[in-house]
Amino acid sequence: MVRLTHSLAAALVLGLAGLMASANGAAQDDIVIDAIAAVVNDQVVLESDVRAETQFLLNQSAIEGTTLPRGDALRSRVLDRLIDQEVRRQHAGQLGIGVNPNSLNRAIERIADSNNLDVSTLRDTLRAQGFDYSRFRRNIEQEILLQELVQRDVAARINVSEQEIDDFVDALDNDVDEQRRYRIGHILIAISQTASASDRAAARARAEAVLEELENGANFASVAAARSDGARALEGGDLGFRRLQELPAFIANATRDMDTGDIAGPLESPNGLHVITLIETSSSDPRTRAETLARHVFIAGEDAAAEQRINTVSQRITRGESFAEVAADASEDPNSASDGGELPWFSEGDMPAELENMAATLPIGRVSAPFRTRFGWHVLEVLDRREQEIAAANMRAQAEEAIRQRRVEQEAERWMLQLRGESFIDIRS
Repeated sequence: MVRLTHSLAAALVLGLAGLMASANGAAQDDIVIDAIAAVVNDQVVLESDVRAETQFLLNQSAIEGTTLPRGDALRSRVLDRLIDQEVRRQHAGQLGIGVNPNSLNRAIERIADSNNLDVSTLRDTLRAQGFDYSRFRRNIEQEILLQELVQRDVAARINVSEQEIDDFVDALDNDVDEQRRYRIGHILIAISQTASASDRAAARARAEAVLEELENGANFASVAAARSDGARALEGGDLGFRRLQELPAFIANATRDMDTGDIAGPLESPNGLHVITLIETSSSDPRTRAETLARHVFIAGEDAAAEQRINTVSQRITRGESFAEVAADASEDPNSASDGGELPWFSEGDMPAELENMAATLPIGRVSAPFRTRFGWHVLEVLDRREQEIAAANMRAQAEEAIRQRRVEQEAERWMLQLRGESFIDIRS
């Protein structure tokens, strides 16, 4: 998921309203070319950035079927997001940290490859869906920068002991609750460690209002997107599936006693107040990994022409043509077309969610009807399934990473609150 302005000093003199005269110097009505949405120390976030980021997120939401707030509520969330990113950008500049263009290009290549596309097809597909590709690159750049800062300022200070790893693995073997995975929805009402008593009381009132709204039947994802200060707010607060030991202790303890659809909170932590819901659970053997072998035909784009092409592909296969031959002839996936559309063995999280969900519902040997992911249309056939045992050494490595990641997430929230608290921020509109 896993969550974007540039320096504007050269573009604006602080406080400039954005006026420009006609080229021939004749008297004309003033033309507003931009406005300042917020001042962050000695830099600014522009209204044009807020509009562009809002449109990017709306496009993404429409394709992924997620819920976003509307109007002023969405604008406020986007502006907060851009302010946080500008605070981090300035902090990185003070530390001499930047994103190397080659690193950015490699990250985009990995994104394309994970969706079975080349970079050119990825770019064309995003543009066809209405995305600004330069903003897509900029968002990826900011994600890389965030990762580098968190690694330096947060993760580097976290140590995981052998005893903690032993306890984690032992719980997976012996605690039935630990053999389940819990999909949690999360809303954070952030409270700075230096907050005054009145600020803490206001935060408590916000959390209680959120809880009341949810208990009266409001959609959790919509409320999270509009109210949460958490990193996944604009994803509806969805933390995804996690085992109890991968959750902070105060959330894990509450989750143990929850049924699907239950709401709990406000729960208190050093970062603020939390409201959670249990979206769903699943059971799996923690020492094995389910893997799927499948093949597909991919057609890039989402317009009527792309849909017609994938329907033609489906009809050819239904009439008895070889799936492999149709894939070699028609698929626009450069990584698999020459192999008859065959994908590498994959497990949860390796492929786009829509493709994984389709694969999970198909019997072996059944060809799907055409379906969409955010990058285009697919026809899919599952060839085989298997359970791969996770070696003991790999299990311990996964346990260590899960413990570390849990702590990093908690500390990164606190770190961001501190960075923001140390910055001068003036929201203009």
